[in-house]
Amino acid sequence: MACGLVFSPGDYGDSPALEPEADTGVTTPDVAPPVDSASDASLPSTRIMLFAGRRDALPGEPSSVNVAETMRTTLSPSGELGPWTFDVPPSQMTTWTRGLLAGETLLLQSTSVFLATTFADDHISGAWRALPPPGVPESYLRAWLVSDAGLTAAGGQAGGVFTTNVYVASFDLADGGIEPWQKVPSKLVTPRGDVTLLRHVDHLYALGGRESTSSLVPGSDEVEVARFGADGSLGDFAATTKLVDPTADAASFGVLLPVVTAGAGHVFVLGGQTTSLTSSLSDVALAAKIDAASGNLGPWVALPKLPAPMSGAAALVVGDKVLVFGGSLGSSQSGDILALSIGANGVFDTAWKKIGTLPGPRSGLAAVVY
Repeated sequence: MACGLVFSPGDYGDSPALEPEADTGVTTPDVAPPVDSASDASLPSTRIMLFAGRRDALPGEPSSVNVAETMRTTLSPSGELGPWTFDVPPSQMTTWTRGLLAGETLLLQSTSVFLATTFADDHISGAWRALPPPGVPESYLRAWLVSDAGLTAAGGQAGGVFTTNVYVASFDLADGGIEPWQKVPSKLVTPRGDVTLLRHVDHLYALGGRESTSSLVPGSDEVEVARFGADGSLGDFAATTKLVDPTADAASFGVLLPVVTAGAGHVFVLGGQTTSLTSSLSDVALAAKIDAASGNLGPWVALPKLPAPMSGAAALVVGDKVLVFGGSLGSSQSGDILALSIGANGVFDTAWKKIGTLPGPRSGLAAVVY
């Protein structure tokens, strides 16, 4: 029986460094190994903060449970993890979907829970405070933290019909709340709900979702992109390259709630669910090159498949590596930290490598670099 350490709120002591472990993952023959950078040794380590939301059941517990944990580590330019330390845990126990650090304001998001605190001198320096969210104006409408200005949601269902509507809700951090949702002129191209939103620089991507209320119908393969103006307003969405699975004869790949991140000139879509059933987890990993001017995506490229179908992980692009932390495997949580190297000209490594482990198996994770 495998076991992991469980940390309660208030346990902020140092933890010994974790040693990198053996490689894992599926090898794909059509990608080449990365090219190492000769200047890596002169670069500083990257500081990473993780918020964990769920752990496996302990003996006597009927099922996995929510937790509240804040963990910190570093990643050296050569890909080695530093020791784990612990900071003030979130004030609520839930599974997290996104974190954002803007100046000295740290924001954390779950499906319907939004928290804020102060982050200064490399640690959480204030109490967590809840930002009560307004009720969403449509069903199947999922809010996303895309900037420190507030929340954005796209799609949904009204009157039994999926919509293309886009809404924003501004933060009122001074008064400790979130303003009511406002419909904005921006529109999606394809009506759908449960859309995942991801911001990269001035572009906002709307990925996947659902176009049916049936739990058996595959998720949406639609990907759209809109641009933020200088005043922060969002333009209309335009269709870009649809999701496909290049390892399955480029068949349509519809997905709900994938793990998404962007960096190194690419958007990454990892795992998720192929239907709204939690048993439909995917191990597909994809990347598409970003056109910096238009935000349009190039063809989706198959990355090595994840070691197991998963959701609820945290993902970051740090330098020339895509990192995946933990995740839900369905009946259990993962404690693995995976890395995939990005070489010259956007060529990816041939396998995910396990570079370490979390202090314990976790899912419902969000991550920020600071």
